[in-house]
Amino acid sequence: MRAMVLAAGLGTRLLPLTNKRPKCLMPVMNRPLLGLWLERLAAWGVERAVVNTHHLASMVSAWTGGNTPPGLEVRLSHEPQILGTGGGLVAARPWLGRAPFLLVNADVLATAPAPELAQVQAETGALAVLGVVDEPSINSVALDQAGRLLGFAGDEGLPASARWRTYSGLACLTPEFLDLLPARGFSSLVQGLRAARAQGGLVLGVELGGFWDDLGAAQRLLALHHRLVQDPPAGLEFLVPPRPLVLGPGARVEPGGRVQGMAVLGAGAVVEDGALVSDSLLFPGARAAAGSRVQEAVLGDGFVAQGELSGGAYA
Repeated sequence: MRAMVLAAGLGTRLLPLTNKRPKCLMPVMNRPLLGLWLERLAAWGVERAVVNTHHLASMVSAWTGGNTPPGLEVRLSHEPQILGTGGGLVAARPWLGRAPFLLVNADVLATAPAPELAQVQAETGALAVLGVVDEPSINSVALDQAGRLLGFAGDEGLPASARWRTYSGLACLTPEFLDLLPARGFSSLVQGLRAARAQGGLVLGVELGGFWDDLGAAQRLLALHHRLVQDPPAGLEFLVPPRPLVLGPGARVEPGGRVQGMAVLGAGAVVEDGALVSDSLLFPGARAAAGSRVQEAVLGDGFVAQGELSGGAYA
């Protein structure tokens, strides 16, 4: 089996962090999201993963060059102009083969086994099988009682009986589905889903069990770290640290520096003498300068915190 990992996005919800780091390399307990997904794909028996790139593509290329799991071939599909969630698939088509493949958004984290979606596709012959979750505040995908796609939020004529769900960022797609997308240029996954339904093609939504989160915003990334320390979800035990202070290679808390609650310091990050850091993330090379107070904040790569910072992301 092959897989596509969507990793080209600009990460605007993660600004300013994504000025220096692509969203697919956002760290969870100092492990990039893309790495977590490649490891899972390899464990599921995926032989080739195609990763599309655009924003800060050289960083993605450099990282994948030295961090590919054994047994998994990684191909990069670079987009000089961003092509969207549909156009990126079309551009990567030569490497995806002629069989159904898995699709993963790099900025989500989920414990459900995506190959179950491929099994549903094989059993039903669906053009696309979407993994869905119930997130009432953002549900926008309408399904009938059998799980067939009816449409999306804002569509007219949807029945009152529709079940509303959120697309999880995990799917199984077929080559025939790609035929429904424009042959070149920007397009979205939703365009293909609408075209499939208009032609009478079967698109299914399958409920995913277990943990799921969209980590496309700094506050959600921080909240996940809190949860991993305080109440780790089943299936993510491998990310749970032995203590609330996590130090990457070369990271340190200087004598006189203080850490309270949860703190994750990336490679080379420093809490200087006289600084206080509480419940915060420091990306590689970030520093809490002497006398600074950093609380519930995310400090981006190389950022130096001065004074008092409470909440938010800084880079």
